[in-house]
Amino acid sequence: MATNGSLNDMEQWRSVVEYQRRKRNPAYTYHTRHSVPAYLEEWEEAVLTDVRGPYQSAENARRQASRDASDRGRSARIVRVYVERASLAWEPFDERNPETKKWGGS
Repeated sequence: MATNGSLNDMEQWRSVVEYQRRKRNPAYTYHTRHSVPAYLEEWEEAVLTDVRGPYQSAENARRQASRDASDRGRSARIVRVYVERASLAWEPFDERNPETKKWGGS
């Protein structure tokens, strides 16, 4: 994990890049590769997602998102680039009964 290991890390960040690819040309084959383009000028409907992380700071996640968008931008259309934050908080998970000395959920 990309954190510094301290117990005070209360947030984690990740970078997300959403993009679309060009539609493949159905007329493109090995035999027509010199006369027919491999891809059409249209975009696929599906939006694909690249997620990287977790990162210790928002700035690190922003940098990674920028790099990923730059790399994807050469062969795809970037739909959205953003950074997500997850707050880490302690919550009760399982409780031990003091009388029976047994755990409730396990």
